[in-house]
Amino acid sequence: MRHILLLITVLLSTVCGALALSAQTTVSLDGFQSDPEASVEMLADRLTVSQTDGAARFEGNVVIAQGDMRLSADLVDVTYLEAGGIGRLSASGSVLLVSPFDTAQADSAVYDFSARELRMRGNVLLNQGAISLSADLLTIDLETGGAVMEGRVRTVLPSGSK
Repeated sequence: MRHILLLITVLLSTVCGALALSAQTTVSLDGFQSDPEASVEMLADRLTVSQTDGAARFEGNVVIAQGDMRLSADLVDVTYLEAGGIGRLSASGSVLLVSPFDTAQADSAVYDFSARELRMRGNVLLNQGAISLSADLLTIDLETGGAVMEGRVRTVLPSGSK
């Protein structure tokens, strides 16, 4: 009987471990919705613009604001559309995204203006009030506020008791 219980325990541990490795959680991040018509303000210690393709690199204490959202990072590369306007922001180094209700941090992030999507990758930590979630990847639909966290998702919920 002990051998059967041990076997069942090992099998359940293996299955649970496999499920945890490929975990995916859907989250609502209404605070990260953005107005695509809102202007984008960029601040940095240094700006370098490429004469060949017009790409821009913002370095040092970079802060990007659009509506109620603020993104800060050590480095941000900006790719522009041929028709004008921003196509994509690629941020790296101490990336922090803040809205009135949520904060998220990661090693890097890509904000695709055309797709209205923000992907944060590497050591992602999301805080929604007393709730904390961590994962390898966070993808946010900036139009709907819907989000998906993938890869070793961990959730810490308050117990409700004091």
